[in-house]
Amino acid sequence: MSGRHNQQTILLNRRTIDACARFKESHSDVDFKRLVSTPGAKITYAHHVWASPSSVVSIEGFWSDELRRIEWDSRTVDSIERVVTYLKSHRGQWMEATLRYLPRGHLFDTTIYLICGYDSIVQGEDVALNLAFRKYLEDPREAVYYLIHELSHAGYFRYRQMPDLGRIKTTHGLLNTVKLLTHLEGMGVASPFSERVKEGGLADDDYKVLLNDVKRKARVREYFELISRLENEPNRLVRLGDPQLDDFSAKPGRLWYVAGGHMALTIEEACGIRALQDLVKSGPKKFFVAYGRLEDPLSL
Repeated sequence: MSGRHNQQTILLNRRTIDACARFKESHSDVDFKRLVSTPGAKITYAHHVWASPSSVVSIEGFWSDELRRIEWDSRTVDSIERVVTYLKSHRGQWMEATLRYLPRGHLFDTTIYLICGYDSIVQGEDVALNLAFRKYLEDPREAVYYLIHELSHAGYFRYRQMPDLGRIKTTHGLLNTVKLLTHLEGMGVASPFSERVKEGGLADDDYKVLLNDVKRKARVREYFELISRLENEPNRLVRLGDPQLDDFSAKPGRLWYVAGGHMALTIEEACGIRALQDLVKSGPKKFFVAYGRLEDPLSL
C-alpha cells in the first residue's frame, strides 16, 4: 500500500452493527439502550435531525422505527459478515478511488461506523454505512461503491461545513444550499464512476441514467430549469410552489445526483482530474462556473 494510504486515519467501527445483532436476538430493553448509546447510532440520529429539522422524534423512537423495518435472520447475519470481510479486503481500492477525487495532500481523520438501518450517510467527517441495505447484501461491490461515495462527502466537509437546513428562509439561501449539495453529490457520484465502469457494477439507477444520453440530458435540463426559477428571484422568502430540496433530491429524478455527476464528469473530461480536485477546495460557486464554461445545460 502506498505511503499516501498509510498516512490516512480511517477506522472501521462495528459497535452499532454488533449491538443491533444482539438486540435482534434478545429484544431486551438493556440491549436496545446499548444500541442507541453507540457512537454510530448517535451520528445516524444526528444526520436524521439535520436532514429533517422539523422532526421531534427521540433517538429511541428513531431507532425503534428503523429496526422494525429490517428483516433479520441467519442469512442476514451471514451476508453482513461477508460484506464486512469484502470491505476490509478491498481497503486499497476504496482508499485509492476516494483520494483520486480529493485535493492533493488530503488526509482523512474519519471513522466509518457500520450500522444497521436508516441509510448510508456522512455526518461531518465521519460516515455511517448501513450494512442491512439490500443492494450490499446482494452484491458486496455496492458497499465499496457507496463507501467511496460517502468518503467523498467526508473529504468534502473538511473544507466547508454542512449547511443548516433549518435556517433556509429565502430563495437565495435555498439556491446556495442546493448548489453546495449538488457539488457534494456530484463528486460523490463521480468518485466511484470509473470503478463501476471497470467492474461492470452499473445496476444503480443513477449510473444507468448517466450512461443513457437521452435520459441524462433530460434530467440535467430539468435540474437547471428549477435552478433558473430560484435565480430569477433570489432574495424572496421561500413560499409554497417554489422549488424545494425534495424537488432536487427525491426519486425518481434524483436531480442533484444526476446533474451533479454529469457536471463533475464533464469537467473531468474537459479539464482533467486536477481541476475537480481543486474545485473541492474552491467550492460550489466555482464548480458551477467551471461547468458553465463548457456547455449550456438548457440547450442539451
